[in-house]
Amino acid sequence: MTTNNETTNKIFLILGNGPAGHFAAGEIRKNSPDADILIASKEPVRTYLRTQLAECLESPLPEDKFFMAKEEWYRKMNITQLLSKEAVNIDPEGKTVTFHEGSKVPYDKLIIATGSYNFIPPVDIEILKSEEIVDVSKLNSENYRDIEGIYSIREVSDTDLIREKAKRSRKAVVIGGGLLGLEAAWNLKKCGLDVSVVEFFKRLLPRQLDDEAAVIFKEIADASGIELILGDSAETVNITEDENGKRTLTGLQLKNGALIPCDILLFSVGIRSKIRIAVEAGIETDKGIKVNSRMETNFKDIYACGDVAEVNGFVYGTWPAALSMGRIAGANAAGGSLEFPPMVLSTIFNGLNAKIFSAGSIDFADPGLDVFSYRSKGKGLYKKLFFKEDKLVACILMGDTSKSTRVMKAIERGDSKTEVFTLDIL
Repeated sequence: MTTNNETTNKIFLILGNGPAGHFAAGEIRKNSPDADILIASKEPVRTYLRTQLAECLESPLPEDKFFMAKEEWYRKMNITQLLSKEAVNIDPEGKTVTFHEGSKVPYDKLIIATGSYNFIPPVDIEILKSEEIVDVSKLNSENYRDIEGIYSIREVSDTDLIREKAKRSRKAVVIGGGLLGLEAAWNLKKCGLDVSVVEFFKRLLPRQLDDEAAVIFKEIADASGIELILGDSAETVNITEDENGKRTLTGLQLKNGALIPCDILLFSVGIRSKIRIAVEAGIETDKGIKVNSRMETNFKDIYACGDVAEVNGFVYGTWPAALSMGRIAGANAAGGSLEFPPMVLSTIFNGLNAKIFSAGSIDFADPGLDVFSYRSKGKGLYKKLFFKEDKLVACILMGDTSKSTRVMKAIERGDSKTEVFTLDIL
């Protein structure tokens, strides 16, 4: 291990201990053995696998399958954890960060890895008290937590609340037929609940599957016991308020007029980058915190990575991108010179009795695509390749996803039709 004299004894402060922040800390330590590294998080626990949260709805996962590192790792790496500390102000000129309880921490290099929050659409709320409607307002990303029975999965504490609520519930509705919504629905079903999924689009996984693949997936999903309501959305959330002011979910009315009584309403309709603290500090933002390929913001010595970062006008919001960005931000903050490479978006889904792999970001309706597909109904296998100007740009696998890594590499290389079929990628 080599020591970078430029960063020795400097203070590196990382806001956010998700995968991006975690990998940034590790990369700093590789490049600067003697620097002070502090990683702060509003959550009270060390870095965990956020992609595993839906699995926690049925029961908590063992520590070795949930946390990204043991406590000993932080001691060995000499990384200080500042847990249950939410940053509320950044002073780029004075190089300090103020936390919610008033404490201030100085830094020489700052990495913002605060991630994202779940978007809650502005659905109408109808509040019933003593059998009379007392209020009609809007649900949003701030107030939904005030109503028992309405949830969105973003932190481990969310799964704890839902798991306890599920023990005394019968019916759950999930808004959103994307990857995370279906994972949550599947795990709620395994908790013994009657589950419905409401998806605005007329097909499931609209970002990952084309029309043909979506039809095949729905045939499989229909046999899972989960009700799939497509081409519809939430109109009104019905809740009751008792004499003590406690508000509790009772049902959901859809745009088509149908009323679904339910105990649990789970929103999974997308994320938004947590940029408020950056905006207030004068750091340049749009959909996320704007960074260049080195993860640098418009302020010297301030970096951003993960779900909060916007690269070339795009917020990736994926686990692989967060890991890569974290490494690059950490390495460059410690004096390195790495750049974020173009990434192929990919998804793996295992639920509702289906296995799906989807890679590439394309318009499935693009007339310029050359498409090759194969389906074996008896074995439940489906493969589809998408070529653009004789380069493999996307792929869908269903049933057998064992060759997903080979396919990803072929897309990254831009293999031609001849190369794909000659090398028998699939």
